[in-house]
Amino acid sequence: MAAELDAMAVAVPVASALVAEMARGGWTSLRGTLARFFRRDGESAVGRQLELLDTAERTLNEAAETDRDGVRRRLEQRLILQLAAYLDRYPDMSEELAALLPVSQDPSASNASVLKAQSNTNSQIVQASGNLDAGSGGINYGVPPRNPRA
Repeated sequence: MAAELDAMAVAVPVASALVAEMARGGWTSLRGTLARFFRRDGESAVGRQLELLDTAERTLNEAAETDRDGVRRRLEQRLILQLAAYLDRYPDMSEELAALLPVSQDPSASNASVLKAQSNTNSQIVQASGNLDAGSGGINYGVPPRNPRA
């Protein structure tokens, strides 16, 4: 049972990252890496695996905008099963598969941005990943608004 859980622990984030790259148009850059990963099953199996993934990538990118989330979820579920099954056969390949992730899953080992706020008594700190909209009134930091006539 532990081996299946280990396989799923690797397959889930990798499948998510692969589908995200497919949606972004980065599939071709990962295709060669994935081909090397699948080579354990022989060249004919690699061709079949890549053919399935190429078809999935085209289906995702040709899907109507309204259907795209559903197609993406189904593709991710299928990829999880495909990768987990492969890792069940070749458990020693989990590190190689995990290396396909674009960003390390361990925050201490990554080059992720770090926000430190020290000695900031009575300060407000806003951290956002993406756009931040303060609305028409802006952000009030407790300072009275400036008098435009002064």
